[in-house]
Amino acid sequence: MKTKEIKTSGRITVLKAISYKGSMIYLRRIDDEIFEYMVVIDGEIWSSYNVVTPSKGKKELTPAEVNHIASISWAMATSIVDNHLGVKMDDETKDVIKTFESVRDVVEGENGKGK
Repeated sequence: MKTKEIKTSGRITVLKAISYKGSMIYLRRIDDEIFEYMVVIDGEIWSSYNVVTPSKGKKELTPAEVNHIASISWAMATSIVDNHLGVKMDDETKDVIKTFESVRDVVEGENGKGK
């Protein structure tokens, strides 16, 4: 799979534009804090976004943080395609999600947002 290089400037930056199982996925950064994915499936656009702000005391996200957010957005986008195609999760993926969810519950509980 080859990444399509796109030159951009301004408020919207295309981070990736890649075909995945016959659907195009676009990862975009809007301004500095909005990370959006768009998936084109059968002529329809499926889209969502995350708002990510720098840590307290910092003015911008590090390149490593941007790459991490892009990876999360990629995983979200590919799951939309897989779900549309009826692909079932394997047991290893289910275990990873279960672990992630349990850690999130603990962290949210510590911050007063959990169960």
